[in-house]
Amino acid sequence: MTELTAQAPSDLKPVLWKIAGAFALAHVILLFAGFSQERSPSHGASLDTIRRTFVEANLPRVMAGGYVESLSFVVLLPALVFTARAIGRRTEIGRWAANTSLAAGTGYVVSTLAVGMPAGAAALYGAQHGADLHTVMVVDDIRNYAFYLSIALAGAQALALGVAAISDRIFTRWVGYVGVAVGVLAIGGAALVPNVASMAWVVWWVGVAVALLRPNRQVRIARS
Repeated sequence: MTELTAQAPSDLKPVLWKIAGAFALAHVILLFAGFSQERSPSHGASLDTIRRTFVEANLPRVMAGGYVESLSFVVLLPALVFTARAIGRRTEIGRWAANTSLAAGTGYVVSTLAVGMPAGAAALYGAQHGADLHTVMVVDDIRNYAFYLSIALAGAQALALGVAAISDRIFTRWVGYVGVAVGVLAIGGAALVPNVASMAWVVWWVGVAVALLRPNRQVRIARS
């Protein structure tokens, strides 16, 4: 094994990497800002818990938090597109993996915005406007199940981007090997430990954002 150094592809200006990194980091910031205002019961919660969570919630505040969380997935899209464009350019395997990463990441965004968020909002609004709690529970479980499945898509995005990074021999340690590990964890643990898998993806994504924000920093890589 010989140690080498590599930099971001020269035809992609450093400012573009930094803008993409800002979008990637903005996703995490907006995500937690939205979470701080939301209330949502987990799958299997009792009717009393659902009543206390939804009926007694501050509707404008929770809805505002949900909107901020939704915006976090909107700003995630340009970061997903850039990483698929910038990583996975040197080999056929890398390009294949990068395109898979973009497809999985887009599915993650779409499933959240089109299924999870509307179901959660509908459950909250219905609970505060006289809907039967059993109906509210079913609607909210649509949100819960959408969350579980979206974690598998996020895992596929991390796994594929990790393969692309390893193939390109750029950001191999964090984006590459850690991305592969996080991807396997998220795909395998989406239904069993969704919160752990989701948090692992978020931590990994923060590292991806930092890498994008520092495109001129030489990355140590290894080549056979």
